Amino acid sequence: MSKWKRRKLLFMADVHERRGTDPSDVLAGLHELAAEDPYDLEVLLTAAELLADRAGRRTGTAREADLAASIALLHRCVPLVPPGHFHRGRIFNSLGQRLFTVAQGTDSPQPVAESVLAFREAVTATPHDDSMRQVNQFYLAVQLGEHFERSGDRDAPVEAVQVAREGYAAIPPGDGLRAMFRTVLITSLRHLASATAHVEPLQEAVGLAREALSEAGSASDRAGAQFDVVRALRALHDATTDTRLLVEAVDLSEQCLAATPRSDPEFDTRRTRLASAVRLLAQDRRDPGLMRRAIDLMRATLETPSAADEDADALIDLTQSLASLHAMTNDQLALTEAELTARTAVAAAPDSGPGCTEAQFLLAGILLYRSSVSARGTDAVALHEALGLLQHVAAATPPDHRERGDRLWHLGVTLRDLARHGDGDADAWRRQARHVFAEAASTAGPPNVRIKSFQHLGAMEAALGDPHAALAAYEAAVALLPQLTPHWLSYLGNVIGLRQLEGLPDGAAAAALELGRPERALELLELSRGILHGRTLEARDIRLLRHRSPELHAEFLRLRTALNAPAREGNDGNWDDLMSRIRSLDGMAGFLRAPSVQELRDQAEQGPVVIVNVTERRCDALILRADAEQPVLTVPLTGLTQADLIAHLLRLARAVFVAPNDPSLLTRRDAQRDLDDILRWLWDRVTEPVLDALSLTAPASDTQPLPRIWWCPVGLMSYFPLHAAGHHDSGGKATVMDRAVSSYTTTVRALADRIRPPAAGTPLHPLVVAVPDAENAPSLPGAAAEAAALTELLPHGLILSGAQATYENVVRALPACPVAHFSCHGLTSWDNPGAGMLLLHDHLIRPLTVEQLSAMELPYADLAYLSACSTSNTHPDNADEPLHITGAFQLAGYRRVIGTLWPVNDTTSVEITRSTYAGLTDGGTAPPRTELSAHALHRAVRALRDRYPASPSLWAGYVHVGH
Repeated sequence: MSKWKRRKLLFMADVHERRGTDPSDVLAGLHELAAEDPYDLEVLLTAAELLADRAGRRTGTAREADLAASIALLHRCVPLVPPGHFHRGRIFNSLGQRLFTVAQGTDSPQPVAESVLAFREAVTATPHDDSMRQVNQFYLAVQLGEHFERSGDRDAPVEAVQVAREGYAAIPPGDGLRAMFRTVLITSLRHLASATAHVEPLQEAVGLAREALSEAGSASDRAGAQFDVVRALRALHDATTDTRLLVEAVDLSEQCLAATPRSDPEFDTRRTRLASAVRLLAQDRRDPGLMRRAIDLMRATLETPSAADEDADALIDLTQSLASLHAMTNDQLALTEAELTARTAVAAAPDSGPGCTEAQFLLAGILLYRSSVSARGTDAVALHEALGLLQHVAAATPPDHRERGDRLWHLGVTLRDLARHGDGDADAWRRQARHVFAEAASTAGPPNVRIKSFQHLGAMEAALGDPHAALAAYEAAVALLPQLTPHWLSYLGNVIGLRQLEGLPDGAAAAALELGRPERALELLELSRGILHGRTLEARDIRLLRHRSPELHAEFLRLRTALNAPAREGNDGNWDDLMSRIRSLDGMAGFLRAPSVQELRDQAEQGPVVIVNVTERRCDALILRADAEQPVLTVPLTGLTQADLIAHLLRLARAVFVAPNDPSLLTRRDAQRDLDDILRWLWDRVTEPVLDALSLTAPASDTQPLPRIWWCPVGLMSYFPLHAAGHHDSGGKATVMDRAVSSYTTTVRALADRIRPPAAGTPLHPLVVAVPDAENAPSLPGAAAEAAALTELLPHGLILSGAQATYENVVRALPACPVAHFSCHGLTSWDNPGAGMLLLHDHLIRPLTVEQLSAMELPYADLAYLSACSTSNTHPDNADEPLHITGAFQLAGYRRVIGTLWPVNDTTSVEITRSTYAGLTDGGTAPPRTELSAHALHRAVRALRDRYPASPSLWAGYVHVGH
């Protein structure tokens, strides 16, 4: 299209917008221009504004379509306006306004949350002297309040107060916007009062700093005020782990440094502050480029002469940044430089004082890490040097110092490593480690430090031959878990915190089994696994507490927050006393307390639940049965070792990737053989002893239905297809699937029935979502085939296929769909499990993520069938949490979920889908009987196994989770 036609179209667009006339012809031309040049910002923005203007004159679906199209165009504009771009503020303001309009027409929290993000970006991008900044602040404060009311996000009122204070202070007396700001400030303060006020002092500091910034006159005063805001924001980030605060801190630090002359005495300090903020943001995003930028800033500061203590601080920051860069990239030069820089920091720091202690602690940490990854085995010289440094650090750390527990824990780990690797008297090292871990566990500090200290204390007690003391230590660790995942912490913050629990559930269970207490072992596993899932269930108890006793509810929120604060206040006596008072209330005896084994055994009425626990000391299967006298049966797995499990897991990870993808037929065949070997090993070492203990020693007859069994694997065992274990060339004599119908569960309590009958008159129907061609992803012809098959088998279903399978359509449909089938790509993220997603049609603009799904409440949800790859895959450190796509649907309320352990074949997925739903619907003649889903999937998978017994990758990866 010629430049003249482009100018004419833009002119006509302006005319239509001014007159309020139908711009359909102009929109068509603008869309044609956008297709020719997708980077034409003016065309995209003009079309978005025309659509929004027309939406204001329309109603119903036409209005919704125009708004959605306008939002999609604005999302396309965002990458074209990087920070500092002239139009960035305008675009985010427009996006926020559109989302604000969408939010007014729905009760969903999603458009409100997105509107908050948009207005926040608009505020950041708009200069302080632009009147639009106050407009953006006003809408941001309003939407934050709405976000709090809809989602219960306790950070929202905190930020709302911040924004309202700054905007209110910036509006001169007499301006009409000032009164509006006063109103939204009052509302925000009310919201803040209803939430836990754990960050009130910090929030007040931020408010005062912003007020000072808005009143600053000269460039010098403004730079100083910006620096104060950066420090307040950093403190607030340390309390909340909110990445948005870091982004703002980096932005303000950039502005502050740009306004500070190099001759200013504060220049180096402000550059160090900027480098520190960039480093934290790089760690949060795992961005090596950002980390290298932080390192360059730190090196620039070190090239400038400064006081010795400032040199030490800068060297410490540089050391931490280099170590983080190594962790992200495995750059050995970065690790070597980190150690050299840490030694320089120790030498540069004064002989006494916090700088010296911090530098020594940092150097010790690097030495411990270097020893653990040494190619020659444990580096004893490095361990002994670390030991000396940490002993000095412990002696120099006051008893009430907030870091004392963590520093003692590192000392204990060093002593444990010296014992493990035969350096002298191993028991003597263990006794020293036991003493240090005991002190660390009893020191006031964050729950995560005390939990891991008790955990390691338990391991030391077990190694020293005192099983009673070992169990007591593990029980103390588990008792602290309710304090570990506060509701104000972000999803990713909770995920990262839970990764520190690796080895706690299985170690605690093993300690109980050593004393012949299988029931206690099961209770400890229930308390220490599926914590985020348990939080969803516990939310009901907390809501009930608020109803029964608002005073105790408020005290509970305050004390739990205080116990998780970096500078911890309160003590466990207060917590224990509070729990006693709450549990004395009528109907609250089980508050935050795992069900007893006698209560749990009710979940085994339909079949046994088998918990497979593997540790370095022992390996067992705990079988929960509906037997009042002996509810838990222990089956020692004497042929299994932890080392063997890890070796087979590495084989499994390689085989499931190679089997469908390698171009070599011979390589693919070898991968299938590896999978077959793994299934045989699982049978011999794990599942056959279990089935023998259950007297399931022969295949069931054709006239008798197969019994049900639930598998509850602990830790790394959750990656293995226990349901498919067996010798599949044995004619059905030695396989799990020929003796029982298998399902999985994360914990026993996750099997509790949560479905509610729909309200009278509520229209419910199945949902089918098929995405054959997602952008930036390989084509899935099987998705279209599944949609076609399910159109026949689910004649009353809602089919969202191709371009109809958008985020908005899916999220709108889910609450009224007890059965939901997804045929699309699945994408997992180990670094941030909450970012895993199902690839819908518009996934690049509005992804349907694990975090979003987990936060949904779908009370009528029954069966979710996820015909996608690797929906049950997550980071090994989070193996005991349902932090994957399958688990997200469970958390949203689905009683039954069909998912996958690894990448599955597109063609055979169609066959399994068709066969499963044919079994559920009697060939499409009846509504789906979801209670038969495990049997229907089992028959479909076993039929495929019978045809392709030598190709386990085609059929062994499908799993049924839940009832």
